[in-house]
Amino acid sequence: MSKIYYGLIGLRLGHSFSAGYFNDRFARENIDAEYKLFEIPSVEGISTIISRYPTLRGLNVTIPYKQDVLPLLDRLTDEAAAIGAVNTIRIERGADGKVIALTGHNTDAEGFSQAIAPLLDGRRRALMLGLGGASKAVGYALRRLGVEVTPVSRRPAEGVLTYADLSEEIVHAHDIIVNCTPLGMWPDTDSAPDLPYRYVDGRHLCFDLVYNPEVTKFMRLCEERGARVSNGLQMLRNQADLAYEFWNEGSEAASTCITSTPTDADSASTADIESAATVRKVMSRRIDMISPDGSVETHGLSIATLWLDVEGCVVKAEIEAYTRESEGVEYFDTPLIIRIGCKFKS
Repeated sequence: MSKIYYGLIGLRLGHSFSAGYFNDRFARENIDAEYKLFEIPSVEGISTIISRYPTLRGLNVTIPYKQDVLPLLDRLTDEAAAIGAVNTIRIERGADGKVIALTGHNTDAEGFSQAIAPLLDGRRRALMLGLGGASKAVGYALRRLGVEVTPVSRRPAEGVLTYADLSEEIVHAHDIIVNCTPLGMWPDTDSAPDLPYRYVDGRHLCFDLVYNPEVTKFMRLCEERGARVSNGLQMLRNQADLAYEFWNEGSEAASTCITSTPTDADSASTADIESAATVRKVMSRRIDMISPDGSVETHGLSIATLWLDVEGCVVKAEIEAYTRESEGVEYFDTPLIIRIGCKFKS
């Protein structure tokens, strides 16, 4: 079988983390694949790349093409359509190798949600700096997490604050600040959003989507004022893993499954629960709970409390939406499938 290719399209990719991340994974897992960087002067260059690599299976999309690429795609996932920006493209080919469809998806939103959710700690109002493609995913993710979002831009617009509007009262009324601009990204490391940093304090969580350098000027200025800070590296890892799942959707490796031979019991008895040898809490961005009748209940970012017998079979499971950081929770990068009577394989 020929080597499979994946890649990243963008205008300037010298800062990119993706090639090293994916190629290290391919080497570690003995996958005959390679991830390449494609710097193109216009988004129309995507057609040349696809023609040149007949085994190209998927692409990531970065600045400035996350919205420009939309007219070139055959279809969008529901999430990409809702966000209005694409960072992942699956290339579907027929048996003859010809392209059947280009499907656009957005993994930025879920990747960001997974990264910021453990840090929220009750914070519920965000200033979102920038209006580019990344901000669309961030705004979508924050609202799904129950966070009120106020966009901020250099240019005045309806429903948008400018940096000049950011008074002490407004900054203090928002306990999350997310930098969705490329300001501070290598090589322009001495730049930062024009925020009144003197109003930032210990109540704030300041999240920078930039990950190179590891500590940006925005993060440094906020941390000096006592804020909790984070860069975009974990978000990037999350969205990369989600993209790989999307490119290879349907493969056996797409999810972590809790499987075995189910018991005949429709539900756990009190004796079963009392005799449980172990109680574990697990967390994933997606948990599918399969009931005894075979129906599936899907949960987004959630924590499952599992009661396991001495053989490791699930005798009871309770699922709750993730709201804040909790001790003793094991995090899984892949979706989980839970079924009463099945062994827990971690």
